[in-house]
Amino acid sequence: MSYIFSFLLILSLLISCQTEHESFVERINQLAQAEKYEKAKDMLRTKLESKRDSDEVISRSKPRRDRIMKLSEDRNRIVWAEDNRIIFRDIANPIVKTKTLTESPYDLQISANGEYALVSFRLKNTKGCRMKAYSLLDDNLDYESGAHISCRNKGSISQDGNKIFYFIDESLFYEKTSNPKKPIKLIDAAKIAPPFPKLKNKYSIVPIDSNFLLIAGIAGSYNLYFYHTDSKNIELLAKDILSPKTYYAHGKTLYLLGGKIGSWYLREILYSDSKKPKITTGFTITIRELEPWKMTGKNDFLSFYGDTVFQWGPMVPRKEFPLLCERGWGLARDMIVYENKDGELILSNTAYTEEEWTVLRLYEEIQKKIND
Repeated sequence: MSYIFSFLLILSLLISCQTEHESFVERINQLAQAEKYEKAKDMLRTKLESKRDSDEVISRSKPRRDRIMKLSEDRNRIVWAEDNRIIFRDIANPIVKTKTLTESPYDLQISANGEYALVSFRLKNTKGCRMKAYSLLDDNLDYESGAHISCRNKGSISQDGNKIFYFIDESLFYEKTSNPKKPIKLIDAAKIAPPFPKLKNKYSIVPIDSNFLLIAGIAGSYNLYFYHTDSKNIELLAKDILSPKTYYAHGKTLYLLGGKIGSWYLREILYSDSKKPKITTGFTITIRELEPWKMTGKNDFLSFYGDTVFQWGPMVPRKEFPLLCERGWGLARDMIVYENKDGELILSNTAYTEEEWTVLRLYEEIQKKIND
């Protein structure tokens, strides 16, 4: 009897010493053996959707409207709008600033350094937008533009906050953010030709250092121009741009999509403050890689597709991370910025443990069983 008692005691101790992860894996294996795959998948999915101990929740708000998010060109700063608030977050320092507006913005654009914002508000009873420029670090700038623009176009603001740039009737204007309000035409519409001039085109302005890229077009066909602020010259860089959306790397480099619908390639733009940017021919990518964020110090990229997050590169196999997210926003430095199913905004590193990789492998195995 004493032998049986000792055995039961040891067994009880062994069971009690089992880690939470080991217990979880054992439960998944039991469900798999019983062919209860859907239940196992739900448990694994919940695990992959859950916050990690190393994650930082940077917003617990549940805004009524979708967030608008922008990253500085060095990706050290995140700026996002939640209903009638704009939040500035400097990862390096860290600094957090919040600016409350009188209404929710229609659009938000930031300076290259992330310190200033140009915010668009939809006008009542029209299709136009009015613009306001703000300093995000202090209250030194709160300026409303003397011009109204088409809401489909996107303006920009200088690194010092002293000037804003925008399109009126397809021509490029600038305006000092001080009184008297005086919009000044910089480039006539004839010099910023979109691929299909007779269509209702969209125009975007992307800051690179103290200069800008101008993107004009519609429906997967855009022309890309470089505007030099000192010389006020404009030069055509490329004609076969697929989307006006750009992706900063880590200062002096950004990426954008070239090609045409169904045939995509990733093009790199290298720039400095004084010289014309250089744009590469690019390399072919798939539909899964259409949101490319360059990882610092590597030739690899990170992309979001559906609810998955994965690392990839030219001639490099895709590597999915043990993370399922409601929406991916990008990379701040090399930290993933994403929203979970509860609407929280999270900053997450990519240093995953072996336990986390195990959960992903189990999820993939169970998913394969369900598909088979």
